[in-house]
Amino acid sequence: MTSASNSVDFVRSVYCLLPSLFNVEAISSSSAQTPNLDQLARSCRRLESPPLSIGQVLQQALGLDQKNDFPSGALRYAGLGGDPGRAVWAQLQPVHFRPDRDRLLVFPLEGASAIPPQGLLDHLNSHFAEDGCHFVSLNGEWFVRFDSPLSAVTSSLSEARRKGVEEAMPHGEDARLLKRLLTEMQMLLAQMVLPGQQQALFNGFWISGLGSLESIGALQNQLQLVGDSPLLDGLRQLMGQAPVSMQEIELSRPAVVFTESPEETAIAEAETLFGHLLAGKVRKLVIADESGDSLVYKRPLVYPFWRKDGWRSLLEAEIAAGLLNEQDMM
Repeated sequence: MTSASNSVDFVRSVYCLLPSLFNVEAISSSSAQTPNLDQLARSCRRLESPPLSIGQVLQQALGLDQKNDFPSGALRYAGLGGDPGRAVWAQLQPVHFRPDRDRLLVFPLEGASAIPPQGLLDHLNSHFAEDGCHFVSLNGEWFVRFDSPLSAVTSSLSEARRKGVEEAMPHGEDARLLKRLLTEMQMLLAQMVLPGQQQALFNGFWISGLGSLESIGALQNQLQLVGDSPLLDGLRQLMGQAPVSMQEIELSRPAVVFTESPEETAIAEAETLFGHLLAGKVRKLVIADESGDSLVYKRPLVYPFWRKDGWRSLLEAEIAAGLLNEQDMM
């Protein structure tokens, strides 16, 4: 894809960050009927768009300074029911680091492989106590709280997968501490005996979303936050918003749609959403993943009648043409 501005226009548009819709295997195996998605495939066009994580999307949509980190860690912690207070937090995600020729790759873990071993939390808190780092687990997710303010910019796990670990490492005034955390957590894990396959896969954490809720202050914004995600839950709390269902989106206001539901559920939810948006004559709809793959649907419609197939065929054609970024496989 050609380079594009890092700016996205959110005015009177619905921005859907739904990576599941760009997974051909997930679309093919889904039992959901997708007539609305297939209609969009016949009437949308490719959008030259930068790769944006959900944090970067929200940062732009809310008009926040993009030079700073978006505090995803503190927001997720709040969304899961924790009290982040005024402290600086970051999210920790179990990952698999793998060398590949002259670079280091990182992959997310799922299921049993992604569950940190018993005793690791106490081990980390003991090891990093003098650094003012406190490790917390809440509802199966891991976080680190810092005693002192930190100034650094991190990359999301999706960015690290795309760029490679070296290019995605934290940078800024206090990045040295974060880099040391990444390295020493790997070393501590290497010294622990993990069960079976987990021993081969779980060899580190990725750290991202550094910041405090104070860094974004009290938000007064018309942005609608739609989807099932602790990150959105935390942001809705901060903004004083009630959850908005996919059938309740107001087309006169901008909206960001993001879900962490399983792929089968996410595809079915998207089909319902698009039915609502098409019936309501949405003016602009952007469908994107976090790798820069984006499609836009705008009114007034110009139907390219040579497109007769559905969404799956569109994805397959994009892959064949080298336009769609296939996800790296472990």
